Amino acid sequence: HRDKKRDKEKVKEKEKAKEKERDRDKEKERNWDRDKEKERERDKERNTDKDKEKDQEREKERHKDRERVRDKDRDRDRDKDREKNKEKEKEKDREEVDQNKEKDDVTKEGEKDREKIKDKEGDKDRGEKEKDKEKEKDEKKEKKEREREKERDDKKKKEKRSRTPPRSYSSSRRSRSSSR
Repeated sequence: HRDKKRDKEKVKEKEKAKEKERDRDKEKERNWDRDKEKERERDKERNTDKDKEKDQEREKERHKDRERVRDKDRDRDRDKDREKNKEKEKEKDREEVDQNKEKDDVTKEGEKDREKIKDKEGDKDRGEKEKDKEKEKDEKKEKKEREREKERDDKKKKEKRSRTPPRSYSSSRRSRSSSR
């Protein structure tokens, strides 16, 4: 009878031990699951932190890219403005040159007009001078011719005198008129 009791107690103890063992195993399993879950949570947090960092870095890159584009645009605009200013300057220079040319042309025209007027006056003067010179030349030629004629006449007279006796008044007159 005692053996049976002991056996029963032993069996009970064994069952209790087994139950405790099971409880411990379950507890271990729960702890293990809890630890796993915590680890997953930590991983998620880590990943979200990493994702946040990545997102921040991406955002920084985007911002830098935007700034680069803005800078390029600004530089391009500056270059365009410089080109426009250069073109304006060139145009101003061209206009100045054109105006100066016009002034020079007007001045030259005025000078030419003045010269033409002087030339006309000079031509008048020259014309008169030339006429005077021609008159003088003509007068000199006429004088020389007269002198030559006189000389010829004188020679002829001398030759006639030496060759022949004097003629009558009328005949000498005829000869003179025919020689002229």
